[in-house]
Amino acid sequence: MIILGLMLGSCTKRGKSFAEYKKEEREAINNLIAKENFEILNRYPDNGVFGEKQFVLLENGCYLNVIDSGNGNRPIMNKTVVLMRCSTRGITPSDSLVLSIFGNGIKPLEFVYGNIQAAKMNNYNNSISPEYWFLSPGVESALEHVGENAVVRMIIPFDNGQSEYLYGIGSAYQNDVRVPMYYDRIRFVFDDY
Repeated sequence: MIILGLMLGSCTKRGKSFAEYKKEEREAINNLIAKENFEILNRYPDNGVFGEKQFVLLENGCYLNVIDSGNGNRPIMNKTVVLMRCSTRGITPSDSLVLSIFGNGIKPLEFVYGNIQAAKMNNYNNSISPEYWFLSPGVESALEHVGENAVVRMIIPFDNGQSEYLYGIGSAYQNDVRVPMYYDRIRFVFDDY
């Protein structure tokens, strides 16, 4: 009886598997690409100029569209303080995450280039902090291609986005948070130039 009880107990409702999350994410990204009629490029344009609906698939799995590559100043690893404004939303059917930090009186997100994890972890216990949800290695990867005052759009899979830090925090609902994000606008300003 005890063994049967343990076996039945192990068959109770569980969260989604990693494979299920990846499948849902792939479908959501494909749906977004189709709905918005995005063109996915295999490599970064030689001249650095993107069409309005052209995205390049980066090596880390993120999609990048450069609206404005900036003024030519490039960030310096572990030195440049980056102020970021963005508008973003989750793209899976079950996701309701939405954020816009453009506008007067709204402070930008701040991180040191090459150390975005520190800014994220400083807000580890503040689940309502925009830094907690919207800073990620995926966002930071855009700065490998653009500079100060750049404006980009990105599609960021969860394994390069917010779930990298959320998964396994400890509370039951956070263990299942895996949200791919679409950033329809990100602007980077450097604080040390």
